[in-house]
Amino acid sequence: MAGHSSPSYDPVQDLPLHAAAYHHFMLGVKWVAIGLGAFLTFAIMAFGTSAGILPGLICGALVLVIGIYAMRHGLAHSTESDAPPG
Repeated sequence: MAGHSSPSYDPVQDLPLHAAAYHHFMLGVKWVAIGLGAFLTFAIMAFGTSAGILPGLICGALVLVIGIYAMRHGLAHSTESDAPPG
């Protein structure tokens, strides 16, 4: 029960697929964090202070623009190597 039933199973072949899935998952997490940060900035500025809705929209949009700029200029790069270990 320790192994797979298929004698031709090679776990090394699954490494590139796993690395690609991990890369896409991490990209999704980064985009969600940017969106959440922009929304929270808007919500706090608009409803948590006396600044109002318009300054909240401006600050939220600024956070979103900075996040998009960061993703397009290096933050979207993964730190893991494409080469399998070994």
